[in-house]
Amino acid sequence: MSQAPLAASRRARRTQEERSAETRARLLDATIESLVAVGYASTTTTGVCERAGVSRGAQVHHFPRKQDLVVAAVAHLAAQHVPVLRARAAALPPDAKGDRLGAVIDLVAETFGGPLFTAALELWIAARTDAELHGALIPFERGAGRGLVQLWREIAGDLAEHPRFDAVLELTMHIARGMALQKILRSDDGARRRALATWRELVAQSLRAGVRKH
Repeated sequence: MSQAPLAASRRARRTQEERSAETRARLLDATIESLVAVGYASTTTTGVCERAGVSRGAQVHHFPRKQDLVVAAVAHLAAQHVPVLRARAAALPPDAKGDRLGAVIDLVAETFGGPLFTAALELWIAARTDAELHGALIPFERGAGRGLVQLWREIAGDLAEHPRFDAVLELTMHIARGMALQKILRSDDGARRRALATWRELVAQSLRAGVRKH
């Protein structure tokens, strides 16, 4: 085989792969839009295809079941969120421990207050009574949860070695989830900012006290 046909074949194959990746990304983005806009129950594969401008056959090729599609979409969004968190952390001074502590708390609150949490919440609620969705969701949640915790520990730097850090991080996640849920019924950003500021002060005091004891 000559070099020219071989190169043409590689270009065609690469183009096909790119088209396939683009179709997949459009389906995933459209699924997130649907979950946030109309919820899990009203999200249909037909509606997602319409939002994405993709044929039903293409959707079935990539994601045969609705459960496959929605879990992959949330995982896709989580993967997009990680580089954003890393970039924010990279902008912090390496020796600014106080800034890093506040950054971890703010980033946790941001993660649980944005589209990622909203989309995931729709799946959590549905998974309570949908055994098939529950089974598909658990491995993702475990993996994503471990990944986010590890990332937040990296952002915290030396603070992550504090004996109370893991407990503080766990409580921060619980608080952030609760505040995100409250936002559904009560939109008051001022109250949330004041609550987070108070929590940052309490955490700083707790970590300082832990240092004195240890």
